[in-house]
Amino acid sequence: NMDLLMFQVCSFVLVATLPPLSLTVACTSMLSSCGERTYFWLNSQNSSMLILSGVTLGVLGHLFDVLRWKGVLRIVAVANYLAVASCLFMGLLCLASTAPSVPIIVGMLISILGAVAVRCWALQDTPTCTFMHGTCLVFGLYAGILAVIWLVWATTPFMGGKHFWGNHQDYLQSSFSDLSHFVLWCSPLILSIGCFLVSLFSMLRDLIHSPNKDEDSEILSVELRLLLYCLALALFGAWVAASLAGGGLGLSKVVLNVSTAMGASIAVYVGYFIGMANLRRASESNSAMQLMMELLHSDIAKGAFMLLAWPLLPVYFVYEVLHQAIRSCQKCMGVEPNDGDGPSVWITAEAKQHWEELVNWNRASVLERSMLVGIFYVTVQVGVSQGVTVFLSWLSDEIAPWSLPSMLAVLFAIGEVMFLLPPVPGLPIYLISGIVVVQRCLQDGRGFWVGVAVASVFSVVLKMVAVFLQQKAIGESFSRSVKVKKLCAIHTPTMKAVRHILSRPGLDTAKVAVLVGGPDWPTSVLTGILRLNAGQMLLGTTPIILLIVPVVFSGAFMLQAAQDKSSHLYSSLAQISSMLSSIVMVGMMVGAVYHIESVQQQFKAEIEQGDWEKDPQEDEVLQAIKEDEQKSKAYEHFARWDLVPSWMRALLYAGSLTMSAGIYLVLFADPFESFSIADHVSDLPGGSIRSLIHTTGYAAFACVLVAAVLLIVPVVFAGAFMLQSAQEESESSADKYARLAEVMSMLSSVVLVGMMIAAVYQIESVQQQFKEEIEQGDWEKDPQEGEVLQAIEEDEQKSKAYEHFARWNLVPSGMQVLLYFGSMIMSASIYLVLLADPFESFSIADHVSDLPGGSILALINTSGYAA
Repeated sequence: NMDLLMFQVCSFVLVATLPPLSLTVACTSMLSSCGERTYFWLNSQNSSMLILSGVTLGVLGHLFDVLRWKGVLRIVAVANYLAVASCLFMGLLCLASTAPSVPIIVGMLISILGAVAVRCWALQDTPTCTFMHGTCLVFGLYAGILAVIWLVWATTPFMGGKHFWGNHQDYLQSSFSDLSHFVLWCSPLILSIGCFLVSLFSMLRDLIHSPNKDEDSEILSVELRLLLYCLALALFGAWVAASLAGGGLGLSKVVLNVSTAMGASIAVYVGYFIGMANLRRASESNSAMQLMMELLHSDIAKGAFMLLAWPLLPVYFVYEVLHQAIRSCQKCMGVEPNDGDGPSVWITAEAKQHWEELVNWNRASVLERSMLVGIFYVTVQVGVSQGVTVFLSWLSDEIAPWSLPSMLAVLFAIGEVMFLLPPVPGLPIYLISGIVVVQRCLQDGRGFWVGVAVASVFSVVLKMVAVFLQQKAIGESFSRSVKVKKLCAIHTPTMKAVRHILSRPGLDTAKVAVLVGGPDWPTSVLTGILRLNAGQMLLGTTPIILLIVPVVFSGAFMLQAAQDKSSHLYSSLAQISSMLSSIVMVGMMVGAVYHIESVQQQFKAEIEQGDWEKDPQEDEVLQAIKEDEQKSKAYEHFARWDLVPSWMRALLYAGSLTMSAGIYLVLFADPFESFSIADHVSDLPGGSIRSLIHTTGYAAFACVLVAAVLLIVPVVFAGAFMLQSAQEESESSADKYARLAEVMSMLSSVVLVGMMIAAVYQIESVQQQFKEEIEQGDWEKDPQEGEVLQAIEEDEQKSKAYEHFARWNLVPSGMQVLLYFGSMIMSASIYLVLLADPFESFSIADHVSDLPGGSILALINTSGYAA
């Protein structure tokens, strides 16, 4: 009976999903001539008009409450929403000109909806585990068949000859972009990966819904954890896209679109199949879900919402006023049933509820968080995504004429520094190595493959040294910090599972997946915080070669493509290498999620007891979390909106609105020119990176700067004062004086900064007032000014002479090595001073006689002597 039921499930799923998937393959790939014609037709359509029509019809349908109409008018409602769905569907498909992966994603989603429809209407009584097992088999079969067909078509002569991507460049429509060419060429492979992910998700749900588990508690908890991991995978895909964007590869858009579709699918699944009530119930017993729910209801999330909602909220409430007026008229006419909502008001009941929720927020805290979130986003978006790309491009131009050893030494030093910065991903560093090292080897006559080998070995060594430094210099330095451990959530079951996997001796797939699958900086630093064996961590990170080599190849092929623009072979190979690296990254992430979940299930009983993989400072971490909650409640009590002065309210509103304007400029106003690592700063207009910034970019920076000033000057000081007031009742007399000292110190800093700003302003004003006299040279002239200028000129001549005789090519090799070594040693000592807590805390109010042994040497830690 089970075999017959499984056959029935597979048959239904196959019938429901095969037609849309086959149609997607035929219409979005080069396997048939339909693919090229489909994309050419989609590119010729006006997607914006279709999307605008769909949105307009949807708004009108909602405005007139067509879903509440009864009788014959119900037909109008159905027709309206069918028209909305059709317009939006065709509008999304016609986005293929700018986002060629959208038709593939839409076809994949329709196939998944076919399986969902079978579940809801034909197999609703089938056990979940049986249905998911059949779905896993069907989509796994699709993934294998599509991958085999594409490989045979692309690499063998059995399906009409070999179909390398470069061979198609001559006859495809000239209006297609390179990214459209690439998506058409590898569409079956992309669909194969999508089917594999659906099959993997179905397999995990099959395991979750096994008959021996409690339907009400255990299944829901584990399934929500699976969805959290899928959401993390979607965010990881966005991080991969940001990493690929540095290379100027259009493939990053494909990865980002797929990640967005995955995140939207998770949201729909949670809302429709699980429901918010079950979500809240599960969060009570699931620490990960509880953390997620707390984050969603936190002031940080509300602040991020306000950044995007500020321009939309006035429109929404004006729209709801009009909506209520039309709804009242329809009730009087009998078109809409009178459901007893009470007397007519000026706004709909739904909008009134939203208004009350907004009013009940802690507005001072939310507005402050909105500015902080905006500053963080702009810093990461501009400083990391744009700044790292421009810097590495400039660096490649500067070191291109150098010898190979000098080039490797500089790349090593800069690469290590960049690896130690948390937001910087590793892919751009590997990419620039593949460009400049291969170029140097080609110019020296060593050949392309020798250059790739040198760049790959160098990148692997660079990564391994970075892992060691991140673990020892940063991670272990903070391994006794309760604050850092609290930030890492070492008390949660997920982090305990990670600790268990990483601390196991030897090398296994779980350890490799966690070490290689996670982002560079957080993973390595976490191993140091947990004080794990460095040798084991380096051994487990060794398979990073599988990720580094494709990225190096991508950079090398980008170099070859730039030198041989007549051939499309190298650009296609660069895209393929980049895609291979992203597949490896996502595969490692999926493996890490799977193994972490397996360990949590294996040791579920031990985790619930609370002693399994317990950190020595876990009790302190839990106590710190409790204290933070108490402080947060006290701060919220004293920072209530009714206690905030009017002038500070105005500043908070102005700052949040200004930051929102800056965010919208960054997101939608095209503030920067397109620029990749393979481009050259010298080719920019005027040879300046300022030409990369459009007028909207400067406007965005101005908005962010104004918002930062409005945040820093009054809000930080007022927040510190309110926090001090909130704790006065519970503090001892000594603590009160300490708090007062902190407040007075902050006040003196604010006054000092204010005086400095005033001094700069007055000096600049005088310079502008006497600009002509200054240019003439006699204004306020010192009696010895001529001698001073003569001395400066002599110093400049000596400096030029020194620079002439100290040119790098004249410096002996031994001295070059000493200079590099000395600079690297000094860099290490600086990091020890900055990050390794080299000295004990000591203030002017303390006494030397109270130190151990009465000696000031007791103030110096081991890291201080090392520094």
